[in-house]
Parts: sequence; C-alpha cells; structure tokens
Amino acid sequence: MNRTLMIGLGWLALVGFDSPVSAEGPAVDPTAAAQRHVVLSQQPTGLLIPLYLYPANIHTNETYNRLIALKQAHPRVPVCVILDPADGPGEQADGNYKQAALRLGGAGCVVLGYVSTRYAKQPLEQVKTDIGKWGTFYRSIHGIFLDEQSYDDDEAHLKYYEQATQFAHSQGYWPVFANPGTNQIESYFKRPTADVIVVHENETYPDEKSLKGDYFGGHADYPAYRRASLVHSMKVLDEKQVRSMARHTRWIYVTEDQYKPNTPGAENPWDSLSTHTETLLKLLDR
Repeated sequence: MNRTLMIGLGWLALVGFDSPVSAEGPAVDPTAAAQRHVVLSQQPTGLLIPLYLYPANIHTNETYNRLIALKQAHPRVPVCVILDPADGPGEQADGNYKQAALRLGGAGCVVLGYVSTRYAKQPLEQVKTDIGKWGTFYRSIHGIFLDEQSYDDDEAHLKYYEQATQFAHSQGYWPVFANPGTNQIESYFKRPTADVIVVHENETYPDEKSLKGDYFGGHADYPAYRRASLVHSMKVLDEKQVRSMARHTRWIYVTEDQYKPNTPGAENPWDSLSTHTETLLKLLDR
C-alpha cells in the first residue's frame, strides 16, 4: 500500500482522495482511493468540537479534563478537537496549548490546528506559513481546520483550497477540515479542497434535504464522511435531529453556547464545552 495508514481508537483512514487532484498536484492511486473509501464508509460518526477556550492550568483545567474523561469513557466514538491560540497558531508556542494538545491526543482525540483563510482573501503563502507554524510550535497536532472557506465557483478559489490542502498533507497533516459557514456547493466536494467540509453552522438544526445535498449543485453524490455539521445556541438537545445529522454527516456537534454578534459574552459560541457533550457521545456510542 503506497498511502499513509492511520490506525487509532476505533477509526482508521487512508490518506488520499476519492477523485484525482488537479493538474498541479500528484494523481491519486485508484486502488488506494478505493481502499480509503471502503475504510471510511465503515467509520462511526464522531464529534467535531471547536474548543476556542484557553487551556489555563491545563492539568487541573475543568473543561479540558471533562472532555478528556468523556472521551476515555467512550473510546469507540471518534472525536476531533479544534484548537485556536490566536486566530491561528500565533507567533510563538504557548506551553499550555502544547500540553493541551498532548493530553487530548493521549486521550484518543484527533487535534486540529485552526487556520483562517478569510474566504480566500488571506494570501495563500500566509495560509501555508500558518500551517507550517503549527508544525513548528505544536508537533502533536494531527490535522488542520481551514476556517472561512469560500463558497463560489471561482476557479482561483477552488485552486486556492486545493493547494492549501495539498500543502497541509505534504506537512503530514490529516485530516484537513474546511468551514464555509454555510452549505457548500458541489465544486468543493468534486475537487480536493478539503478532506471534510462543514455543511452547516447555525443556531438551528439543519433540515434533512440540505444535509443530504440531494439537489442540482448539491453534494449527495459524495459520501457522508466528507461532511460535518455544527449547531450552536441550542439549549435543548433534540435526539431525532441529532440522529438525522449523524445519518448524513460524519462529524457533528451541538452546543447551548449562544452566538450574538456584538454582544459581550456571546460573540463566540465555541468558547466552552457543550453541556450536551456527554449525551452526544452516549447517542453515538450505541
């Protein structure tokens, strides 16, 4: 097998794409791509947790320790955790984040480093620099989270994310997530613009049709392991809605934390660990 094999904690993945990359990048071994699809199509649904909370006093930090304990109690459920020291890796390493990444990884979490792309307005070289900084400052990071992905058919934008993802892979990072903040169009699934794309980030549960993407220009022809969905501002967890999310997207998360722009204390819905986390893990562990 000529592709990297990752084995760990109930999930296994072959690095590669379901379709060949663009002319600028190497072609994918079709056998490896088929093997990857077989493996990932059997992967259980997991959590994608944006944890934009500073890990102060990491060994006694209540939030991080709670997440670690919950993951250890549900080792079969995949958990990806996004860390964001300074709207990206920052300009120097932070010892608390170093230890947080190590402890999360030790508990079986996949740790993703946040990188802002500003809808392809951030220069690609700066994105590559930030990806490189994650490797320099935090060697225990496993994958990359490209935030603010564009969602148009601009050829330059598609190539931008292809190249960013290809660079992240070349640095040893997998998986690469991307988040447009809205339901993404088919072009970004057809092309290797990310391994996983967030198709829903909102204060409401997504409807099943949008999750399936079963419409012209949608993503129904691409497997669920290529999609993620995030819900914030949700005080009550609706198990039926969660099951729908888990049926059509491989990575999910629901938090009660509210998002209210320009409202102190509510400007970031991802600065706490959801009170629904334990219930979500139990539902996915059935």
